[in-house]
Amino acid sequence: MSLNYYDLILPVVPKGTFTYTSEHDIPVGSRVKVFFGSRIEHGIVKGKADKIHPDISYKNINEVLDDKPVFPEKYLTMFNKMSNYYQTPLGIAMRGVLAKSILSSERLDVDCDISDKSILLSLSNDQHSVYASLTKIIDSGFSANLLHGITGSGKTEIYIELVKECIKKGKQVIYIVPEISLTPQIVQRLSERLGFSVPVYHSKLSPKRKQKVFWGFNSGCYPLVIGARSALFIPSDNIGLIIVDEEHESSFKQEESPSYQLRDMAVMYADILNVPVVLGSATPSVESYFNALNGKYRYLELNKRFNEKQLPEIKIIDLKTSDIIDNLLSVKLYDKIFEKIKQNEQVLLLLNKKGYSKHLICKKCGTTLQCLNCSIALTYYKKGDYAKCSYCGEIYKFFKCSECGENDFLDFGHGTEKAVEILRELFGDTVIKLDTDSVTSHKKMQSILNDFYSGKYNIMVGTQLIAKGFNFPEVTLVGVLNIDNLLSLPDFRANERAYQLLMQVAGRAGRFIKKGEVFIQTYNPEMPVFQLLNSDSEKFYMEELSRRKEHDYPPFMRMVRIIISDTKEDRAKKTMETISEKINEAKSSETKTLGPSPAPIFKIKNRYRYSFIIKTPNVSRIQVLGRIARENFEVLKKGNMQLKLDVDPYFFM
Repeated sequence: MSLNYYDLILPVVPKGTFTYTSEHDIPVGSRVKVFFGSRIEHGIVKGKADKIHPDISYKNINEVLDDKPVFPEKYLTMFNKMSNYYQTPLGIAMRGVLAKSILSSERLDVDCDISDKSILLSLSNDQHSVYASLTKIIDSGFSANLLHGITGSGKTEIYIELVKECIKKGKQVIYIVPEISLTPQIVQRLSERLGFSVPVYHSKLSPKRKQKVFWGFNSGCYPLVIGARSALFIPSDNIGLIIVDEEHESSFKQEESPSYQLRDMAVMYADILNVPVVLGSATPSVESYFNALNGKYRYLELNKRFNEKQLPEIKIIDLKTSDIIDNLLSVKLYDKIFEKIKQNEQVLLLLNKKGYSKHLICKKCGTTLQCLNCSIALTYYKKGDYAKCSYCGEIYKFFKCSECGENDFLDFGHGTEKAVEILRELFGDTVIKLDTDSVTSHKKMQSILNDFYSGKYNIMVGTQLIAKGFNFPEVTLVGVLNIDNLLSLPDFRANERAYQLLMQVAGRAGRFIKKGEVFIQTYNPEMPVFQLLNSDSEKFYMEELSRRKEHDYPPFMRMVRIIISDTKEDRAKKTMETISEKINEAKSSETKTLGPSPAPIFKIKNRYRYSFIIKTPNVSRIQVLGRIARENFEVLKKGNMQLKLDVDPYFFM
């Protein structure tokens, strides 16, 4: 019997694609078990091997796990395109999106009792117009659709009706949300409206639960799956629609390899599958808005709330000319909070910093206490009396100044923990906190939300979490305690992120019967973003696009950020300098580069970091210059030096 040679994708470095043999015909997309060195690995059959070297002794495939392929060819096409565009070897790409517990699991038979007990929704005229437009494209092949609907306009109801329509036609739907914390509320809403328990998929699930959802959707048993980024990578050959809610969210950009942008991957995958994708947001990303302007995406708009309520007017409080209580709260905002509590209404307060205080400063010499592993100030937590690094997670119980050796420190700045302490002194025990420190589980999250929803608390203080799509009927006031830190980041998207966060959190106020109000505290009221909050959103997008065009930023240029990190500073610096020279020699006249230079956060986890940025209008140049960087790195690397190629970067620290 003749041998067949197969290329397999294995979740290993460096390249991830290896050739093995088998006496059997194995379909593309099947899972196999092989020996890789002395250990067992599970992989996917990519196809028949193109090149066979007669002087190499190839290993045999130990076991084929599937009677029929799990991963359709279109799925593998998406995988290959992701690997190529994001400059990531296939094995690392697979390891980054498919859990080992899935690759090695037995195929499960899942109960398919999905009854049709859906509830008929009554859409407004505006909602129905958008829905009718979208239903026409369900069976019409690929299209990318941007649904720009203001907060409270009822986008979710449109999604639900689209899901129903797709299921009615015998097709499956992938529904992506940016935050795991959001899924319990959305899942409950979807399950009630659709008449069955909607399966959820994300990285925090137990392996057993994850396997059940994976195989349920893969087999076609589940017509819908909702989840975070990883839900996009559940394979099926019957997908009819992909929905990406809150498409602007930066959490859709994965930091680890492969550093993909989920929104863009969803559009790419829908194109390969020849199905529609719907991207929805009250504050679309500048890139998506630009694609809509250019006709690459279809643009649909909902500019009224579903109940005809007006968006709240946003008022700016200049902290430079205001009386301030405990360096946290202007008297004007204090009076407004007091008024709302007296009327038994509720208040949301945004403070985008966890912990008790932002910094600990030595009383003797003024040095800020920093993490020993990272060049970043530690956040102090009064509960537990410790300081923590937000990058490496190191916890410090005993504090000692690195300059003078003293251990007497002054806490500086406010985090959510300190804000709650101050607010409870002012307003009593009617204050609750919502941030990732307090949300230790889905159960805890639900408990906090239920307590606030029931009226047990009048004030909720939180980080960006409180801006995430929650509906609280009694919230009539939103206060932003501090946003200036976000606007001071070395990031060309700082304006966009501030605008999106402010508009999203403002949209929590006055969503139902009672009118809403929004107050934003700042030391920089002259910043352009504040002047645009009460304007038509088009004005913001056009001004932001004009600024980016002037300075050669996306969407007018593509960007790649290269990071070299090493435990030895000089070695990282020299390697980056050599690689940047090679790239500058090979770049075209239309390509621009910045650096090399130390990264804004120069040291993380005891690794020194140097950064180099490439800007080019040509996608193909990304591949060429990225390959030059990788090839030179392989020659130059020593010890535990690491290279990161971040295509379309979202984080610049």
